[in-house]
Amino acid sequence: MITLTPEEISQFRSQLADLPQALVALDAIEECEGYLDDAVPLLVMRETTREADRSLNDLLEKCRQFICQEEVREFLESGLIAPIVEPLAVSAGIPLGTATALSILVFKLGARKFCNVPESGV
Repeated sequence: MITLTPEEISQFRSQLADLPQALVALDAIEECEGYLDDAVPLLVMRETTREADRSLNDLLEKCRQFICQEEVREFLESGLIAPIVEPLAVSAGIPLGTATALSILVFKLGARKFCNVPESGV
């Protein structure tokens, strides 16, 4: 289980202050006590008004091509979520709150690891 601490949630709140739907996603993550694995399906259900028809891995796979672009990966590696949330939502055809939670999840996993990029070869 991947979790966010209250401090991390607070940092992301500051960064995403201009995106109300992203803040709603952070509320859901808080509601799930920081557990991103629980928050993503909850967000999908709330944003689409139906059960999540894809597993977390399926959603991540749907986002992989966008996230693994060098510029996007570099934002995530440095903890900058705000610049990629809206483009990810559009690219993957997912709601903004879900895109927020998935972006944070990839940040926590490590974008290089998620994209299978060797540490030394950039």
